[in-house]
Order: sequence, then C-alpha cells, then structure tokens
Amino acid sequence: MSSNLTLGIAIENVFDTEWNETQFLTESRLQNETESVEEIHFTPGTPFNAKASLTYKF
Repeated sequence: MSSNLTLGIAIENVFDTEWNETQFLTESRLQNETESVEEIHFTPGTPFNAKASLTYKF
C-alpha cells in the first residue's frame, strides 16, 4: 500500500560557512585613467537554510 503523503527536508550550509559561489577577475579602465585596474568580483554562497515540504497526491 503506497502513501499519498510525501515529506521532504532540505538543509543547506549546515555550519553557516562563508564561501564564494563564483569568483572572477575583471579588468577595467575609465577614460581619464592611463592604467587599467584589476578587481575580483564574487557572488556569495548561500547562508544556512532549512526548508520542509509536504506533498499530498490525490
């Protein structure tokens, strides 16, 4: 006999570690600058997150 109820739990970044999801180097120069400047840009990773779901199929 199969149940029509499904329970789900998702936990991300359990230890709440700070991390960079993506990181890349960008070189840019404004019109009035003689030398270009390199900068590191990044997208921060997700912080601690927990979610639960309950699905009922009929």
